[in-house]
Amino acid sequence: MGLTKEKIDGLEHYQVDPVYSELERLVIRYAEELTTKLEVDEELHQALSKHLSDQELVELCVTVATANLTNRITHALKLDLEH
Repeated sequence: MGLTKEKIDGLEHYQVDPVYSELERLVIRYAEELTTKLEVDEELHQALSKHLSDQELVELCVTVATANLTNRITHALKLDLEH
């Protein structure tokens, strides 16, 4: 998917790991907030708006929401995607 092993290994500490750019940190935080709180605070939205167009923000939102939808469906149906 284009991620280096270094970025995958550093994901747990993305906020401080220098391997991530400012934009990458914001996108990961956005995904976390939208997933756990079902909303994104205004400060984060404004910070992302400095890097992404309106269309890119919509695409980011749809991507995160679609991943969450897929996860909820597979969990509810008790699907084992590893096999």
